[in-house]
Amino acid sequence: MTHNTTRPRIVVGVSHSPAATAALRWALGEAGLRGAEIEPVHAWQWSGQHRASYAPMGTWRSHDEEYAAAREQTRRVVGHVAPCLEPIVTHGPPAQVLLTHCEGAEMLVLGIRNPEPGTPVAATPVVVACIMSAPCPVVVVSPRSIALRPVPAHAGGLTAAPAR
Repeated sequence: MTHNTTRPRIVVGVSHSPAATAALRWALGEAGLRGAEIEPVHAWQWSGQHRASYAPMGTWRSHDEEYAAAREQTRRVVGHVAPCLEPIVTHGPPAQVLLTHCEGAEMLVLGIRNPEPGTPVAATPVVVACIMSAPCPVVVVSPRSIALRPVPAHAGGLTAAPAR
């Protein structure tokens, strides 16, 4: 993927979890230090392709309905942290979507959930795939490492990477 921008770009994997929110908060701070654009990316897959043929039809939602719901939920999650950013919602496996979007980026930022007390942190398959294959540095952020405070007023000057 080619990007026509002179500003550095930071891609953030955004799911609907506290870990992804922590990753976005960390990336906002880093973008401020680097003068970078933030590109929040959410990978989405239609559940209809994984349904059993005998599942009740009343529980199915169309591809477009699910996409609209995923886009709206992702907008709410991102808007809660950084109202000035518009997320990118792309259909596909999460690792593949993130690896495609981070081509040419300064870094990829991902969240990792806090383990249960007394258990070691274990990376998810998506985090492992991104660490192993990303064409840029990957930063993995835990919600414990980020204070849940509002985004500073100067963050309003942050911009999203150009939509594609």
